Amino acid sequence: AEIKNVSVLAFDGNRSATWPIGINPSFEPKTRFEVLQWDYFSEDHIYSCMDGSAKCELRGIDQLDVADVIEVAMEQLNRKYKPVLHLNKQQLLNGYRRFDPTRGMEYILDLQLEAVNQKGRSGFITKRVHLLRPLSRIEILPMPYVTEATRVHIILPVTFQDREQVRQFLEIYASNAFTTSENAVLTFLFIYEPYEAQQANRDDIFAGVKAQISTYERKYPMVKIPWISVKTESPSQLKFMDIISKKHQVDTLFFIATVKTSIKSEFLNRCRMNSISNWQVFFPIHFQDYNPDIAYHGEPLPKTIDLVKEAGLFDRSSFDEACFYNSDYMATRTRMAADVQENEELLESLDLYDMFVSYSSLHVFRAVEPSLHRHYNFQQCNPRLSEEGYHRCMQGMLQGLGPRSKLAMLLFDLEQGNST
Repeated sequence: AEIKNVSVLAFDGNRSATWPIGINPSFEPKTRFEVLQWDYFSEDHIYSCMDGSAKCELRGIDQLDVADVIEVAMEQLNRKYKPVLHLNKQQLLNGYRRFDPTRGMEYILDLQLEAVNQKGRSGFITKRVHLLRPLSRIEILPMPYVTEATRVHIILPVTFQDREQVRQFLEIYASNAFTTSENAVLTFLFIYEPYEAQQANRDDIFAGVKAQISTYERKYPMVKIPWISVKTESPSQLKFMDIISKKHQVDTLFFIATVKTSIKSEFLNRCRMNSISNWQVFFPIHFQDYNPDIAYHGEPLPKTIDLVKEAGLFDRSSFDEACFYNSDYMATRTRMAADVQENEELLESLDLYDMFVSYSSLHVFRAVEPSLHRHYNFQQCNPRLSEEGYHRCMQGMLQGLGPRSKLAMLLFDLEQGNST
């Protein structure tokens, strides 16, 4: 009702409200390859079978699905026309259904009905009805006020192995943030092994990176890029955040990035809007490029990589990037303190996502983020992670190798080569 009332004030009036009220509009294909297919069915058969057959018998869950939508359709029709008419189903003339990834399962039913009026007279009519089984229930939740004016503090951990990728990260970030005076502060977190830290005065492994930072500060006089150095034998997100948290104000908004991540202004705005102090933390799902040697095997590499399934995937197994407020981190970390005293290895085995899920009552929000792009780079999974965290890392690494079609072709070529 609230959506219907507000839609009257829109530019197009009530026409701006989609059916059903509160449900996303239908998926709009951009090419003919993205057109969603309707499956035809009757009460006994479906004409789109898993085995490729033209016709097969309705069984199991499909049979229950068809029976359920017909029953719901009759209930809604009788509710609409009562008490003037009472409708009885005679038969289903035509049935169509398709799955819309933005809405759910859509149905079109052509029903032959017997209509009986209040005087007992009857007649036969044909009625077409549209139904939708949505993916989830829609409800309006009260949310605290947020603004896009908040400054984002981007924390970029850099290890010895990450040094070569810093140049590309800075080039992309400078074009997206420095030139546009983005309201964000980039802070480098240099991670030294104990031996590397001892040699830092004579042979600093990050001297080249620090020189690049100085170059960008001279190029953009209004920009300052601070850095923090830490020494550790066992890198972990929580240990680093304990240090960083103490060096920032309580109301600081953090974004934890990686050197492989390309950050755009659109994402930083969504980081601000989706991170709500004392309410919600945001773990975006970045788009991960496939290994170019596999995805473009035997083909020239493209100059730019589009967000298509042949080029990469949204990596749901990665939780490296995160947006949250320092106050929420400090409160959650305090709840975790007792368990850490009993088992200090928790600081190494848990990551930020595990900590917020296990020790806070905050909403942990996950969503695909097309403006957060990660280039392919082979990574070693930290063996000190929890079993679940290590499994997530291995799964993401394997899924990011390449599309199944290209992997299958490479295996086929390999087998053909071995057989000859």
